[in-house]
Amino acid sequence: MFDSATAQLLRSAPPVPGLDPQNIPALLTRHYANLVSARLSGTGDAASDGESGWTLERISDTYELVTSLQTEGSVRRAAAFVAGTAQQILARRQAAAPDGPAVVSNIDRDRLDPTIAAALLFLAAEQYADAHEAASHILPRRDGQSYEATILSENVADLARGQLDRIYERATRWRARRRAIGLEEQALAALLEALIVGIEMLAARFLGLPTPQPAIGRFDTARTAFERVLRLSAVLDDQYGDVLGGNILSTYAGPHHLASLLIAAHDGIASAALTDLSPPGGADTKFWGKWIRARANAFPFLWPNHREAIAKGFHETGKSAVVVLPTGAGKTTVSSLKLAGALSRGKKVVFLAPTHALVEQLTGDLQEIFPQELLGSVVSSDFDLLFGLDAQLREIEVMTPERCLAMLSFAPEAFSDVGLLIFDECHLLSPQSGKIRRALDGMLCVLAFNHIAPDADLLFLSAMLKNGPEFADWIHQLTGRDCVCVDLLWKPSRQARGVVIYKNGELEDAKKAAMAAQLAENTKKAKKAKGLRVIAERQLVAHPWAIWGLQHNWLREKRAHCVMTQVLDASVALAGDIKYGPLRLKPNANHVAAKLAISATRSGLKSIVFVNTKNDAVSVAGEISDELNEKIEVTEAEQERWDALEAELGGLKHSLLSRPAIAVPHNSAMLRLERDLAERMFKRANGAKVIVATPTLAQGLTSPPSLRFWLATSAPTLHKKGAPTSRRTRS
Repeated sequence: MFDSATAQLLRSAPPVPGLDPQNIPALLTRHYANLVSARLSGTGDAASDGESGWTLERISDTYELVTSLQTEGSVRRAAAFVAGTAQQILARRQAAAPDGPAVVSNIDRDRLDPTIAAALLFLAAEQYADAHEAASHILPRRDGQSYEATILSENVADLARGQLDRIYERATRWRARRRAIGLEEQALAALLEALIVGIEMLAARFLGLPTPQPAIGRFDTARTAFERVLRLSAVLDDQYGDVLGGNILSTYAGPHHLASLLIAAHDGIASAALTDLSPPGGADTKFWGKWIRARANAFPFLWPNHREAIAKGFHETGKSAVVVLPTGAGKTTVSSLKLAGALSRGKKVVFLAPTHALVEQLTGDLQEIFPQELLGSVVSSDFDLLFGLDAQLREIEVMTPERCLAMLSFAPEAFSDVGLLIFDECHLLSPQSGKIRRALDGMLCVLAFNHIAPDADLLFLSAMLKNGPEFADWIHQLTGRDCVCVDLLWKPSRQARGVVIYKNGELEDAKKAAMAAQLAENTKKAKKAKGLRVIAERQLVAHPWAIWGLQHNWLREKRAHCVMTQVLDASVALAGDIKYGPLRLKPNANHVAAKLAISATRSGLKSIVFVNTKNDAVSVAGEISDELNEKIEVTEAEQERWDALEAELGGLKHSLLSRPAIAVPHNSAMLRLERDLAERMFKRANGAKVIVATPTLAQGLTSPPSLRFWLATSAPTLHKKGAPTSRRTRS
């Protein structure tokens, strides 16, 4: 579930009696696997204490306390991540419970809601993607809680999402005249208001804006506000000790707990402000500052891996770079820093992507990152315009290497003012990728570009390049300038990998029942069937289980480090073949994947099902939609595309995507308009719940934040002789 870098962070948590930190990654993965299986099977019962007796509640409480008390940065960060991960799994388990979580105040005198704690714990651990997800479980407005508690809940949720502009805007309007309330309520309101001021000051600092007017002069820094509440919420008063026979501890446990977590979160993100990043050499500081402030409205935090790349100076003028980051670790975000530096020097940028699907995806992403209305820069992928007379590149051109190579030959003068070439998925330059022609065209493109624009920087991006340092040395020799290699394993996503399996005894019973039905039917028909009869196929059913790996990589030693769980209560239909001798079972992978996706949808999970052929994508999506039979409302933008698709094809009956559906197909045989509709419906929260695709989808679609489950229907045969074939799944 955890990559090696993240697992090492978990293992660096301080030991506590009865729990070895070396076992924490496997223990948390076990809990997560139990949760996934419970949601797929529809039981709703995912509680488990593992083999060591450490429940999620016990793990979260223990390490949350360590986070609150610990001051050493690395120890606090590790403890916060352990506690936050446990809280995150608990939140998912509670959300899946039939009755749902009890509705109580997020923050009162005596308690702090776990959803608030989880978001702040992830910020303290600098796990921003997890913090964003944890914020989705926060319900800011709850009946019976104070007005200050509502504002504070909204601020924490926005802080975890990185939507600091909302906090800043709210600061100017939320204050209300104090109601006539009791002394204890006034004290609680004052403590919460001070915490709100601290969050407002923190937001202003990360946005590069002045302190909001209502907060001016209240505290020196955001941390000062949190420390003040920490002191005032637990005061030891010995004034009446002689009269009452002891000291009085005046405690507001809820604000005290929240203040300690806000201090930990503040310290965790203190060095992560995007607005603190200095412009590269030769940059127009006004342009750079405008872009940085605009970008901070959406992404104010620099992730730890991004800061490591910055520390190596990859974004500096005159320096090329090879950046190797896992999928989902923010390659586009990293490249945008280098790209902004080139634009701020008045240079143009060429961004290469290997497929048209990825070109489309990147064009949309870059148009959001570099909006024309703000910066005046145009992001273009209009290839045809590049081959006219006196062709001119726009500020950012996105294209395939083949198109770029043709343009370099046709109009080399158009590249004279290009200051940066970015090559995404650069591992395709290697002939070992299996695409010799594409590798050759890509390499010729790089060489020709360097010849025509020798002063331009080069940035190569990949998730799977093995020899990054060697490649960087070659770029250094090619350009005659520095080229750094940034190769980081860390990624923000969590993936528990499992393989669908079946109990051998159940399979043997199914085979015997099928052969008995086959023989009985053959006797009745007085002839032998060449294939397995339908009545026999109906007997080939079994309950699917999953064997989950409890660590990221395969183990070398001969022992299993896994847990096995049942993933569906109902049995699924398998397939069989008797053409070449005894009955041989086949996994019926597409059907089983459809059943799992249906169960996941009914449990509130979005799913991706990967299939092997284009036809399978359409048929499996249809099977899922037919069984779920749910109607999807279309948005205005989608309706415009449906109308255009109907006009283009002469009727939606001719389309591979004939109607809005709960499950949509995605393959290269679809029109661009059809793929765009499928992606739009799947990305929105109230749209399609399942997308069934060929593997090319992975190169052209950013998964929605709500995605929780994906399945691959490839069917490797297990090594044990006579064992059933299996289908890989991942959640």
